[in-house]
Amino acid sequence: MHGYNDYMLLLRPDEHISFQIGNFKALAANIIGDYPSMHSAAHISIKQYPRQKPYVIQPAMENLERNLNIMRAVRLQINNFRFFATKDARYTIYAVIEPTYKSDEWFSTLCKHMHINKKQLVPHITVVRTIDENSFLRLWPHFRYKVFRDSFLVTHFTILERETLNTRAKWQIYRDIKFRPLEEDSIAI
Repeated sequence: MHGYNDYMLLLRPDEHISFQIGNFKALAANIIGDYPSMHSAAHISIKQYPRQKPYVIQPAMENLERNLNIMRAVRLQINNFRFFATKDARYTIYAVIEPTYKSDEWFSTLCKHMHINKKQLVPHITVVRTIDENSFLRLWPHFRYKVFRDSFLVTHFTILERETLNTRAKWQIYRDIKFRPLEEDSIAI
């Protein structure tokens, strides 16, 4: 009998974008010191499923994999930085995924396959998460007008897993689902 596991569903950018985000995280650490998300890998969070029984969630993940295997990869565009604030005066600075017709359609399809409301999903790559107001006021001027425009191809959908009740548990890859190649990629083959 298994215990409970947490699951995190996400999209990972390519190595180039991950390196760039890592540099921005290092810049933030140089300015404000250590912060909660400074060692997390660059990703776009899609959904979390905390405290799940593995034997219950496994059939849902298998069904999700079948649905996602038919989706094509998508090219996403990063367009600078924004932030959002929580009710308890915590701030998150993130790289903006610029909405386009193609990306909106792609995320709508993804949400449909996952049975989630697209309005709940704001695709972004977190640089600094849940910092206090003082740290934010010192850090935001360094990101506010910084130009960060780049694009990357999303080729996989990653599902991470960790034990819920184990405080030392690290996220491990549970499944890595590959999308079909872009149409222009398949023509070149």
